[in-house]
Amino acid sequence: MLKADKITKVLKGNEVLSNISYTFENGKIYLLTGHNGCGKTMLLRALCGLITPDSGEIICDKKCNFGVVIETPKFMENETGYFNLCYLASIRNTINKDTIKENIKLFDLDNEKNKKVKTYSLGMKQRLGLCQAVMEDPDIILLDEPFNAIDEENLNRIYESLNGFREKNKIIIIASHGIVDRNKLMIDETIVMDKGKILKEN
Repeated sequence: MLKADKITKVLKGNEVLSNISYTFENGKIYLLTGHNGCGKTMLLRALCGLITPDSGEIICDKKCNFGVVIETPKFMENETGYFNLCYLASIRNTINKDTIKENIKLFDLDNEKNKKVKTYSLGMKQRLGLCQAVMEDPDIILLDEPFNAIDEENLNRIYESLNGFREKNKIIIIASHGIVDRNKLMIDETIVMDKGKILKEN
């Protein structure tokens, strides 16, 4: 369980999050939606600790292990995709190279893993970011506009992977202002945001 309890955040005089309370439960996919600037990304940042709320708190029922993609993934452009993933994995040292390779195949990057990231398309960088986010088997997955520049074949592959993480009792929170195929992605709850507030949930 992950909970936002009355969180508010002000940046440069603007209230980007306004008294938000919501409980995210295990084994569910949540879709955060709303126009650009409505607070989706800020909420993700607050949930994983990248920003600290001015009031309220973020509560997790255990030590939270996050996998996060927020905005455009950043990598060492002059290194290969595989090198980048191995380097990031070495920080916590919880997975081996076989696990990294399995995740590379999961996101259809096997043929590109030994190419420098600067040669990757935007869609390939998105998939590399998704691979990095999930390869260490996090309990909570936060994704900001993860479907941008993804072709239909790989989009279906990503939907299938996210549905699989849902079945593994993980919390998946996706921020997107675009169209998501609800026939393929098993969204449990949709949260509509505007001006830093939750307007609607269903």
